Amino acid sequence: MDVIQQTPSAETAENAAENTSAGKEKKTAKQIFANYFTATRIAYMAIFTAISYAIGLLDFALLPASPVDFLKLDFSNVFVLIGGFALGPAAGTVIAVLKELLHAITVGHTAFIGELANILMVLPYMLLPAIIYKKYKGIKTVLWTVAVGCVLQCAFSMPINYFLTFPAFSQAFGGTWEGGKQLFVNVWYWALLFNFIKCLCVSAAALLLYKPLSRLIKFTNEKFTGAKRAKKHKKEQTESQQVCSENK
Repeated sequence: MDVIQQTPSAETAENAAENTSAGKEKKTAKQIFANYFTATRIAYMAIFTAISYAIGLLDFALLPASPVDFLKLDFSNVFVLIGGFALGPAAGTVIAVLKELLHAITVGHTAFIGELANILMVLPYMLLPAIIYKKYKGIKTVLWTVAVGCVLQCAFSMPINYFLTFPAFSQAFGGTWEGGKQLFVNVWYWALLFNFIKCLCVSAAALLLYKPLSRLIKFTNEKFTGAKRAKKHKKEQTESQQVCSENK
């Protein structure tokens, strides 16, 4: 059997190549993070979070005939979905988490359990359309992905409502955790109908607002990027002139 022995120089060269490759990968990951979380994107994430939080306070009963009085509609997830489309799925996730965190801190009364349930329900609804839209643009992609997202949210809402939402609200208003589970078993069809109608309303509002907002975001980003490049170019010119003066 032939044995190929590696010389020290070859081993050193291989280690150097691996270190260089690792350095490149680390630098690339850092660049990807920096390129994604730009000043413009962070600013819009903050704006969308604030708007989502404010809109979330304006909730109202969607199904007056329902025996469950905490099934209320709000349009806070409109800007979560728009953020996912316009800024990317990671940005949409950040907006969803931050606006629920603000809600829990300011007006929440379920020890963040209700807000956690909202996050778990909205993420499947937002992530699928946002991820697919990154690669395949167009209204057809938006329509069928949002439709599938609605189905996913309704499907996820069933176990989440049973294990988290209904028990948390039951306990918050003087009931018991097990009593909340039993309440969901008795009125699950109302909860499912509520989530279906809510998805349709939020999706319709997001589709109406997306185009003008996406144009505004693109315009702002181009302006900011252009100004940043001009500033960088001016700085490089100044440094170059300083070097030339020192050489003289």
